[in-house]
Amino acid sequence: MAQREPPPIVEQGQPAPAHQTVATFDDGLRLARIRKHDEQTFGIVDRNNRVVIPIGYQHIIDRGADGFGAIGLQSLRSFDRQGRETATTLFERELHFVNGQAVAVVKLPGGDSDTERYGVIDADGKTVIPFEYHRVFERHTQSRPTLSWYLVQRDVGAAGEPKRYRTGLLDARGRTVLPIEYFDISPNVDIEGLDEGWAMLFESEHSAVAMNFLTGVRMPRAGGSFYGRTVGYSSLLNPEPETLNPYEKMQYRKANPARYRLELFDTQGRLVYDQRDIGVTWDIKGLIAVSRAGKFALLDAQGRPLSEFVYDAVKDFGGGQALMERDSNKVCIDAADPAGTERAARECRKANTLKHKNERERAPSGFPAVYPRFGG
Repeated sequence: MAQREPPPIVEQGQPAPAHQTVATFDDGLRLARIRKHDEQTFGIVDRNNRVVIPIGYQHIIDRGADGFGAIGLQSLRSFDRQGRETATTLFERELHFVNGQAVAVVKLPGGDSDTERYGVIDADGKTVIPFEYHRVFERHTQSRPTLSWYLVQRDVGAAGEPKRYRTGLLDARGRTVLPIEYFDISPNVDIEGLDEGWAMLFESEHSAVAMNFLTGVRMPRAGGSFYGRTVGYSSLLNPEPETLNPYEKMQYRKANPARYRLELFDTQGRLVYDQRDIGVTWDIKGLIAVSRAGKFALLDAQGRPLSEFVYDAVKDFGGGQALMERDSNKVCIDAADPAGTERAARECRKANTLKHKNERERAPSGFPAVYPRFGG
């Protein structure tokens, strides 16, 4: 069962508890705040320090002569300026605001989960995305965390037909970016691709194509992985023949070590890098690490080679920098320097902020960054 918001801290008309005054209104009412355990709640008190609206809401909105709006954990309420409740909307789940907006869920009285409808409201209580979707998922990226995207899902089947759910993409103002006609929409392996307009569109259940919704460019390969300003594809050079049984396939792999071919395309679909026998592709925040025969090389975010295949190990330093190890010696390579430039290891500066200080570094894997999802 949905957990309704807790009872008010102090009933209307009672003396207000200890609080901070955030703002004072023309009619003598005051916006009050209580901080507790790194959280804060708001309410309204009068000039006599009596509670008008209980201090227990996430947001209080001053609507002038129309009174106040109050957003709780699972509710949106309207009050007049005497504190009388005039309208109430209850939500099925708690509201978590990201970039000033929150995904909200309503349900028809007596209905089951099939009657739940998702939408988005802002911190003023206004509906940004109407409550007409089967699901809504908020997405944002590390490089632009203040920008939200919404994946929305809706049943497009006619009345009496089996349900046919399709997915679309909306922006933070509720405008359609990609129409609701896809089996699924993925912001690629790296969600940062959304910032450049890249998304992977599943036009059928098991087949996807990378597309830039800002420029309309469709990549010449199915699937794909976003690397900075390029889209990369890895294809297996020595796939096992389908006619082999599992044991024969295992023996075939031993006799024919699987290598991959890496192709990188720019945002206009032009091929900028093509390399056979790639063992690892690794996106490291502005750089691309690739390996061949056990040695690593670096590409920049546009797919231009920065080094030869001579390094034994790679460590991501962020901000287009990497610490490279060769014969137990470490050097720093920066995408801002000309190709082939090596700097002293001490010149590599960690670009991660305190916010990300506990994140673990990802070690290069023995698998390509993109693996065919359904053998495609």
